[in-house]
Amino acid sequence: MRILVINGSPRRERSNSLCLTKAFIEGIKTSIGEKELGVEVKQFNVADLEIRPCKGCFSCWRKTPGKCCIEDDMVKVIEGQLWADIIIWSFPLYYFNVPGPLKILIDRQLPMFLPFMVDREDGVGSGNHPPRYDMSRKRHVLISTCGFYSAELNYDSVTAMFDRMLGKNNFETVFCGQGELFRVRQLSARTGEYLKVVENAGREFVEERITDGTRRKLEELLLPKEVFEAMADASWGMDKETGLKISNK
Repeated sequence: MRILVINGSPRRERSNSLCLTKAFIEGIKTSIGEKELGVEVKQFNVADLEIRPCKGCFSCWRKTPGKCCIEDDMVKVIEGQLWADIIIWSFPLYYFNVPGPLKILIDRQLPMFLPFMVDREDGVGSGNHPPRYDMSRKRHVLISTCGFYSAELNYDSVTAMFDRMLGKNNFETVFCGQGELFRVRQLSARTGEYLKVVENAGREFVEERITDGTRRKLEELLLPKEVFEAMADASWGMDKETGLKISNK
């Protein structure tokens, strides 16, 4: 089984979301290992790639079908997606969506589609373009952490975009609030428990789908809302009324 991780965090390996992604992959490996099958993982850190913005010239549709006029690292990203059986989109939530460099990568996927207009079959949006390649057997997972106490309702714009990009219900999600807690060593017991749930989600995903019971555990808060928000506010060392840094004098 081939897994491609597209890591959209500017923190690269220090990404909180990537902690969850690695646990999810461990779950996949456990399940596949029990079947004595191999797992190959490739990872692209978007922050290390040279991917320039789409020019909107449509050369990839007209002049050189399937090939972008911009020669950069997007070529190997597309090759990686064609190679993979599972594509994991790993990213932090930035302003209620994906980080800017990852959005640029998403825009540059245009060569993977044909220019013709087709109707959607999933009831999302009012039109679509057919894929240039057969991607019907690819499986996608979105794994992300955010800084709010809960992920609930904060990912609506993300799922709306991927619904249109991949098709409604054609991807699994692991969204987690309180993401910065994965960097707090003193809370490793609690975050470790959560990562075990994520690992189990990976095991279930590769076997069929993430069960409702596991999803409920994924949606549980790491810490109570009041406790987390008090910690988060205090961590900035700023006065809540003025927004100015608190003096230590």
